[in-house]
Amino acid sequence: MEKKKIVVFGDLPIATKVVMKIMKMESLELIGVVIGNDSPHNNDPWKDVECLEAYARKNNISIFTIKELENTFEKETLDLGLLCRFSKIVKKNTISLFKYGMINMHGGLLPEFAGLYSCNYSILFGSQIGGGTLHFVDEGIDTGNVIKRCEFKITDDDTGFTVFQKTQKALYEGMIEVIPMVLNNKINTISMQQLIEKGHKSRYFNKQSINLYKEVFKDELFNENGLRKIRAFDFPGYEPAYYMLDGKKIYLRINK
Repeated sequence: MEKKKIVVFGDLPIATKVVMKIMKMESLELIGVVIGNDSPHNNDPWKDVECLEAYARKNNISIFTIKELENTFEKETLDLGLLCRFSKIVKKNTISLFKYGMINMHGGLLPEFAGLYSCNYSILFGSQIGGGTLHFVDEGIDTGNVIKRCEFKITDDDTGFTVFQKTQKALYEGMIEVIPMVLNNKINTISMQQLIEKGHKSRYFNKQSINLYKEVFKDELFNENGLRKIRAFDFPGYEPAYYMLDGKKIYLRINK
């Protein structure tokens, strides 16, 4: 049986773990990887797993740019592309290379949390369920048909950081589950419009949107709104929520 040709796009350890799993599957052939960011901000939960570029170089795995991939392979000569928290937008020319399409790991539940910073918004909006979404890539942003919503419960102790880590784990497990299903045409998808008709809210957040939520106002200091903001922005390496006092930011974090 001819092996299915796979390309992994990403940079964080979650992408490395997917690569490691694919290399152990006899029915799959890893053609190479595409690196999204050569200096990613790594907060993944797997501290013993390298970022993708370092792992690929150590293990002699071919590294392509998107342009090199398009120049090397013709339409539908590859089987499946896997975007594992890939930080760049892929276009029609890249999508067309893959017979079974491309699967994207989105870091929030769709269509409720399209765009950026989904782990923060899930707490800010008081969601009881968090997670990520596996969906086919089309020419839009977070608009392709959904393959699987990888859900988990958000607790009162969760922060933006812990929700991110839980999301990474859920997305990895979901991706490994759906790869053979997609390659064997045993997958049922649902469109974003169908999800909206079922009652799911449709929201999109851009890079600037998040700044509207970081300030904790005086009347929020001792209520649920303020606590949600503090929890949402408790994330190592990023600016936390703050209270303005005499023109200065007083940063607020959870005391663990």
